[in-house]
Amino acid sequence: MALVKTSRALFSVSRYSLSPLSRHSFKLYSSASSSSSEAEEEEEVKDSGVGVVNLVLSPEETLAAEKFHSLIKNHQRKNPNPDHHSPNPNFAIPGLSFDLSQASSADSVSPAIVRRVIEKCGGVRHGIPFPQTLAFFNWATGLEEFKHSPEPYMEMIDLAGKVREFDLAWQLIDLMKTRNLEIPVDTFSILVRRYVRAGLAAEAVHAFNRMEDYGCKPDKIAFSVVISILCKKRRAMEAQSFFDSLKDRFEPDVVVYTSLIHGWCRAGNISEAERVFREMKTAGIQPNVYTYSIVIDALCRNGQITRAHDVFAEMIDVGCDPNAITFNNLMRVHVKAGRTEKVLQVYNQMKRLGCPADTITYNFLIDTHCRDDNLEEAVKVLNSAVKKKCNLNASSYNPIFRCISKLGDINGAHRMFARMKDLKCKPNTVTYNILMRMFAVSKSTDMVLKLKKEMDGNEIEPNVNTYRIIISTFCGIGHWNNAYRFFKEMMEEKCLRPSLPDYEMVLQQLRKAGQLKKHEELVEKMVDRGFVARPL
Repeated sequence: MALVKTSRALFSVSRYSLSPLSRHSFKLYSSASSSSSEAEEEEEVKDSGVGVVNLVLSPEETLAAEKFHSLIKNHQRKNPNPDHHSPNPNFAIPGLSFDLSQASSADSVSPAIVRRVIEKCGGVRHGIPFPQTLAFFNWATGLEEFKHSPEPYMEMIDLAGKVREFDLAWQLIDLMKTRNLEIPVDTFSILVRRYVRAGLAAEAVHAFNRMEDYGCKPDKIAFSVVISILCKKRRAMEAQSFFDSLKDRFEPDVVVYTSLIHGWCRAGNISEAERVFREMKTAGIQPNVYTYSIVIDALCRNGQITRAHDVFAEMIDVGCDPNAITFNNLMRVHVKAGRTEKVLQVYNQMKRLGCPADTITYNFLIDTHCRDDNLEEAVKVLNSAVKKKCNLNASSYNPIFRCISKLGDINGAHRMFARMKDLKCKPNTVTYNILMRMFAVSKSTDMVLKLKKEMDGNEIEPNVNTYRIIISTFCGIGHWNNAYRFFKEMMEEKCLRPSLPDYEMVLQQLRKAGQLKKHEELVEKMVDRGFVARPL
């Protein structure tokens, strides 16, 4: 029989845990909405997988993981459309297994290496090499010296759920049971979250109900997690139904009610959110700062500013101290509307009540000043945040770079970028795109290439906009070979779908250069991937 770990501690702090008590839970409540023209691009660079606690690998293990990952990606490049149906836990790719065996050292492949490789394979937004990753997992766990532990299996289950291979995910859980491996409760958290992300709420609840089949007794924490996950994905109706069916078995608390309110708010049903808000107070459960902050945020987003301030006043009256999240939620609607005076009023009230600003507060202030093209004030806010040792992020700098770009201040961009790196703030895809576009306009092709190389070195995934800037830069100066090279890289290595204007631009360059063979090859590649129809 499988060993099952039901520890609350594990459930709330594990790498896979999605407990409402975990550090990930309140991120949604406080996240800044993008308030720039590149909001969608900002959204693209967010982690699409689970929040990962960095694995600690030895230099040797890191090198081995990189080697295995490289072999997997190379196999994918050579076989972009593998013929595989209904993968199972025994799935293998003989050629890849041979290459992996040749690359492995005499030392055993550790569980940490396997986890890192699977994590890296699943960490891209497009073109996950799933068959190759599964084949790697089977090869590694099939090694005689492999020391089995739950974590690699859970990583593989998570990836299977991400690509919607749910039958395989269950087969892997069965495999854990067969191999007498510990099955943490968090395994089911993974499945629930992936089912919900796939829009399969009923299956998510079914996964919860199957826990006991594997010796995992559902408890209040697990109950809370299912509601939290459903609510985060706007499945409030299903969450409410699940709550109603089990609230007599698991006594609801402030976390569960807060999740439900959050779910109805995210679903855009403010009246239901307020009903649950009243119900929890009637049940004698006092809303906490997160509950109030969620209600205030929802009211603000729906234009009910006066009502939001009424709830804020109630919060103060009952002795619940607002935090930065509360004020950010009051501030957000004014940032988006470009009401600088109102933004500053909220910030001043925040200071009067002695509430310290957080990263999002400073980001809102910076963005507000940059919207007004007030670079000087934006930099003052940045300096203040640095002085107060606030952990700034790429979104703190991106509006400033956008402002500098408008001014065409190349030297200013260099200085700010150097300062950003000095402060150990990691640029993201949007940062590089803003800077690349700026250097492309100023005809600094070498700087565009340097930034792209730096992106690759820092393992920051380029997106379609990144390649558009690079390709148009080379097309603009007639360098068909480089335009063609980066177009192929975007399509073959990054598995991104090029835009038709970029495609036509490269084809035009190839025709001008008389590169008819490459022209035909590019058309074939686009047709094979279903991106364009075959020309008549």
